[in-house]
Amino acid sequence: MAEFPFQIAVPDESITLLHQKLALTVFPDELEGADSDYGVRLADLQRLVARWQDGYDWRKYEAQLNAELPQFTRDIEVEGFGPLNVHYVHKRSEVEGAVPLLFVHGWPGSFYEVTKILPLLVAASPEHPSFHVVALSLPGYGFSEAPRKPGFALKQYAEVGNKLMLALGYNEYGTRL
Repeated sequence: MAEFPFQIAVPDESITLLHQKLALTVFPDELEGADSDYGVRLADLQRLVARWQDGYDWRKYEAQLNAELPQFTRDIEVEGFGPLNVHYVHKRSEVEGAVPLLFVHGWPGSFYEVTKILPLLVAASPEHPSFHVVALSLPGYGFSEAPRKPGFALKQYAEVGNKLMLALGYNEYGTRL
């Protein structure tokens, strides 16, 4: 199945709706003397809501990710679940014999987790190996399509990662979980 270049492009309507929802937030009273054993501190929650409502420049970071990361999508056929459109970053090293590496994000998480170490992984260096990095957005996370049937589990996530690496021409590869 074909690979397609991908650019993050969240619709303006989605960002506007998010701002509207944040503006309508009603905060509860805080339990006197409560610490983090009782959940998120009210001041922390208010700070986060304010940041997302008025202080986060979505378009700036969207453009930055699009400029820095070679992103793609492709359909992956998953046994019993049909095709899923999967998003991934694919950054090849300039080193010819670099090791293919499948980077799988944690939970909760996204492909963004690879951004800080990606330059180090693909760099040519006599001190450490160089990698061709594929950072997968797991199905249902980031920009990857979610399964539409129950029962999608570890076996299917592994199938998606393996089929993606094979489709990219990597018959042997390492992984980071």
